[in-house]
Amino acid sequence: MDPSTVRRDPWIWLALACAVGFLLLTILVGSGVDLAFDDAFSTAMRGLPVPLGFWEACTFAGGAILIPIGVMLTASAALTRHARLAVILAVVLVGSTLFTDLLKDLVARPRPPWEALAPEVGFSYPSGHTLESTVTYGLIALVAWRTPLSRLPTLVLLAIGLAIPHLVGLSRIALGVHYPSDVLAGWLGGVAMVALGAVVIRATGAIAVGPIPTAVTVAVSND
Repeated sequence: MDPSTVRRDPWIWLALACAVGFLLLTILVGSGVDLAFDDAFSTAMRGLPVPLGFWEACTFAGGAILIPIGVMLTASAALTRHARLAVILAVVLVGSTLFTDLLKDLVARPRPPWEALAPEVGFSYPSGHTLESTVTYGLIALVAWRTPLSRLPTLVLLAIGLAIPHLVGLSRIALGVHYPSDVLAGWLGGVAMVALGAVVIRATGAIAVGPIPTAVTVAVSND
């Protein structure tokens, strides 16, 4: 990729910004700093008059179902003769899972002390459901946006790529299994990986990846 193109590529800057935010948050959490928004936001989320079943459905969308979704996404790229795209998608998807598991063990943050509505085992930081759903659904939206689909399917897939990771993350807080900072780390890390994937996809010519849509930029800044 030409150096001037690199400087103008918004995906590189998005990946860098999210990676820096993720790193700083990880340092704070790893050093044991109490983050004031964790308790306040958790209390607010757990007090919302939302049926438990809704949050359970949201968290389901970020669980084991991501495996067949990721396999289908990668297989679709391979079957449509986009071999480089299939390899990149597979590396990002598998890498996000390995990265999450490794970081959980390194930070070793215990689960929140309050009663969980859907008990989980293992460490808390970062939220694996959030990070991996952000990567999976984000890649689906990215590929849909740059492939020749009709307008309606593209808009639907973009909406899915934006909405589901947000709902998954919020459900993890509402169910009492994660701190908000765990979820924020999942969003930041996931967006960084999707953006990095977009950079590699463009650099290798796997598919044409253009500027970041305004809706995506706004959503990321709000996180």
